[in-house]
Formats: sequence, C-alpha cells, structure tokens
Amino acid sequence: MRLLYTFVSNCKEIPQDFMSKTIFQMVCFLLMMSQTPLALCHLPENHQQADFYQLIEQDSKATLLQRFELLSGSLMGLPYLAGGSGEGQLGRFDADPLVRFDAFDCTTYVETVLAGLFASNKTEFDSVLKNIRYQHGKVSFVSRNHFPSLDWLPNNQTRLEDVSAQIASQALEYASARIDKAAWYQHLKKGQLTCDDNCQSLHEALRVLTKAIPAKEVQLPYVPLVALYKSENGQINQALLDRIPTPSVISMVRPTRHLKDIIGTNMIVSHQGFLYRREGQLFIRHASVRHQRVMDEDFLDYFFHYTEGSSLKGFNVQKIRL
Repeated sequence: MRLLYTFVSNCKEIPQDFMSKTIFQMVCFLLMMSQTPLALCHLPENHQQADFYQLIEQDSKATLLQRFELLSGSLMGLPYLAGGSGEGQLGRFDADPLVRFDAFDCTTYVETVLAGLFASNKTEFDSVLKNIRYQHGKVSFVSRNHFPSLDWLPNNQTRLEDVSAQIASQALEYASARIDKAAWYQHLKKGQLTCDDNCQSLHEALRVLTKAIPAKEVQLPYVPLVALYKSENGQINQALLDRIPTPSVISMVRPTRHLKDIIGTNMIVSHQGFLYRREGQLFIRHASVRHQRVMDEDFLDYFFHYTEGSSLKGFNVQKIRL
C-alpha cells in the first residue's frame, strides 16, 4: 500500500481520516499509472519523510530490487529543485536543509534512495546520507562530493562498483577532464551561497579555504551510446543491455563539454539516476531536469532525444554493493 503515496500537484493537503486517505491514495496511484498529464500528488514533507523511514524498516528479507522499488517509488512525482540541499541551518556557505523530502535534484535523489537502501532505521539513514554526500561524512560545503567523476563516485566505492567495462566490453571508452575545484568555488554566484549583504566577505572566506586545492586530471570509463546499436540500421544491441545489472546508478557522460569559462572548470558527468528493470523493460528512474519531477523513462527512449552532435556520448554504470 505504501506505493500508493505517489502523486497530483494541486493536492495541497491529504485527508486525515483513514477512508478518505485511502481513497485519495488510490486516485493518485491510478492517475500515475494512466500517465495522466497532471503533476503528481504527494504527501506533505513531514509525512513523506516519515513514510520513507517506515519503508526503510520494513521486511529485511526483501530483495535489493524490492527495496529499491519501494524506496525510490515512494518519491515518484516529487518536483525537481536544483541545489536545494545544503549543510543545514548552521551551514556557513549553504544553509539549505541537509535532509529534505519535498524536492530533489538528480544527485540528491540518488543519495536519498541509496542511503535508504543501506540503512535499517532513521538514525542509520542520517549517518549513511552524510557519508555518501560528504568526504569521510564530514558535513561542510568544502568537503561535499560536488563532482561525480572527481569525488562522488570515487568516494562511494565501498557502496558502488563500476561495471561499465563489463557492460561495454571491447567498446569501452574513457572520458578525461581537468577538474579545478578551487576555480569552481571562486566562480560561484550569488544565490549559490547563503548570503545577503555579506556575499563578498563569504566569497572571500571560501576562496581562502579552497585556494590550495590543486586541479586534478580525472578519467571515467563509459559505455558509448553508439554501442547500444549493432549496426547503422539501428538494430538494438540486446546483449549489451542484458549485461546491465539493476538496480544500478547511471551517470551521463559528456567528454567534450567545455565549461571552464562559465563555471571555472570542465566537467564529465552532467546527470545521475538509477537503472532498473520492470517486467523485462529497462528504465531510468531519476529526478528529471526536462520534466521537472522524479519519474521513470524508458532507457532507449531517453537517449532518443539526443542528436549525434550532442555532447552526451555515453553513460557510466555503478552496481550497488548490497
């Protein structure tokens, strides 16, 4: 029944009596399944959070896929919000909530679901989330794993295993970039830091804290999009698709995306989400920038939108170590 908490955006409040609440859940569920073009209804954040914690503590005998479907599915339809999470009210540079269940960007959605998978209760969830999001679990803006290729993926290899090479086989390619975190910190704009009249002094403090961080060359293996097809006639490479373990974490790779003049550094990864199979069909479950909500998209359909000239060239896949 917990899957019924998914979701009509103009539903401001959920009825509190049991019968009305159950009917409300059923209506939302049916709307979602019928793909009605309404934004999805969701619980108020405190209820959404409590519901998620309750799912964490459910049957420990459930498989990884079953737990993934429950936890990630309970957040379906919630709105996309870029940069909505931070270090909490006491955060020096970013005082956005450390834990939130009302909106996600692509990475905070992945972090929240992963933390739920690796935790057995609320206390463990908070601890695991911090260790996924921050180097050594130290909560600070500077120790946050801001870049997937540089720190988020390498610092989470106790929970994730890169299986891109097994999936791509001989077609495997590598993306390279020079990540300059110090320059990126300096390029942050007003609105990206928690500041009103003290923006200049806050930026100066951040520059001093981070100026000694050296730029670093990074490499990330990826499955090229062209490997999804056997030939120019568009025949799907089913053998490659079958090698993708699910659920797993997918990171979209853009080897030639040059952003140094805009944000201070180049990047490799532009988006993250999950891969999973339902009735034999492969889906991407993610907080979508294009659709502005957490949703499922058919794996092959997702890439259909990108032309040959796009900077998106492939994807990295990380198996969940559970």
